Amino acid sequence: MRAENPHHQKKNKSTRVTGTGLGLGKALTFFYALTLLIPARMIADTLFLDAEKAIELALKNNPQLKQYQEKVLEARDGKAVAFSNFLPQLSASATYTRLGSVNEMELVTPTYRQLSLRVYDPRTGEIIGFTDSVPLPVGADTMSIALGSLNNYNLRLNLQQTLFTWGKLLNAYRIAGLGLEAQKAAREQTEQEIKLQALQAFYQTLLAEKTVALLQESYEQLQRHVNQVEKLYDNGLASRLDFMRARVSLTNMANQLTQVQNGAEIARAVLCNITGIPFTTTIILDEELKPEPLPFDSVHAIDTARRYRPELVQLRRLVQIADLNVRIARTANLPTLFASTNLDYKKPLGFEDKWGQDWNATIGLSWPLFTGLGNLHKLRQAESRYRQTRWNEKMVEDAIALDVRSAIKNLMQEEKNIAYQGENVLLAEEAFRLAEEKYRNGLISNLEFLDTQLALTQSRLSYFTALANYQIARTKYLRAIGKF
Repeated sequence: MRAENPHHQKKNKSTRVTGTGLGLGKALTFFYALTLLIPARMIADTLFLDAEKAIELALKNNPQLKQYQEKVLEARDGKAVAFSNFLPQLSASATYTRLGSVNEMELVTPTYRQLSLRVYDPRTGEIIGFTDSVPLPVGADTMSIALGSLNNYNLRLNLQQTLFTWGKLLNAYRIAGLGLEAQKAAREQTEQEIKLQALQAFYQTLLAEKTVALLQESYEQLQRHVNQVEKLYDNGLASRLDFMRARVSLTNMANQLTQVQNGAEIARAVLCNITGIPFTTTIILDEELKPEPLPFDSVHAIDTARRYRPELVQLRRLVQIADLNVRIARTANLPTLFASTNLDYKKPLGFEDKWGQDWNATIGLSWPLFTGLGNLHKLRQAESRYRQTRWNEKMVEDAIALDVRSAIKNLMQEEKNIAYQGENVLLAEEAFRLAEEKYRNGLISNLEFLDTQLALTQSRLSYFTALANYQIARTKYLRAIGKF
């Protein structure tokens, strides 16, 4: 088969440009500019991608990670809110009150007149004169005093400070801090999962492309063999059965190549979806599959995982939060001490219809004496939630230990598999070289040659698969011990 060069163009014996507005020189200039712009556009839409870049794009474009980042910010502000409860609370208010009526108080007051009193002689009892005029009560008047005003205005500043709560505010602040750490651990867990998904998609895509290239090479080799069999058949040196078997093998190989190409397109689409790359972008995977031995310590791997796995870090924070909630529930029936002061600027001021300042201060004690046993049951709920989180922590620890052991076994197996498959490739390549030489000399049949070529293709494919699986197993091991 002969493939035509898509860039091949027929040349005319003469070139003629007609028109009034475009000369030959301008046409050539336009043509050269166009040829320069096309490669620039192709480069602009091409992305060279390696494993590290794939992780970077996945972390940058993943909406779930952005959601967890917002949760971290929310928890950080929640911690600040909890701290604000330690500080005094200052508030301002303005009120206007219109009364329908004002109560009045009636007072009775005596009335006085200036009178002169008679002066009598004590011996004879006769009037001997008059005194100077002095005020004397001669009757009574009634007056009303309003106990308030119809229009009442008040501008108030209120300052309130909680003095003692038996550790409720302190424990609430600790809970907010632990909640922030738990959200950070949840974000880290999401980051590691996204990294794992990105690397799996990257290496699966790289394996798919390597598989396509390998089958393409095998197809071309088989095509050359079919051409050789055809020539031998035309010269009577090969049977029609050999010729038909070679053609059937070529057709099967073409069908298999088409399926692998479709699988590579699907793998590339998955990679674009995880990394957030537009599907129209041309991606060139800039990394080679090669064995990279990873030293690991299977003895301390589980201890490392228990220390660094974000799932356990998050659960430990939740256990601490549950314990603090129990402490808060135990102090629910204890009194709370607080202080408050008000500064008023109001009208009327007392019984005077004018603006003036006033203030008051309060020290109070709030003590829930009976809540229908609600606080007792809340305490039991808190204790039950604490026990649940402890059992959950134990189950996750066991699951992580199993995950680490499984990751170690898979990593060791893939290391051995790479060595086995590499040796098989060397043997298959030597066998194929000998088979080609023997077939040309008529020492083996066409079927034996095809079997040898199939074995070579399968051994190469198995080797590339082992390399990709090792990279994935290596990533899963690092993820299992929390060091990814």
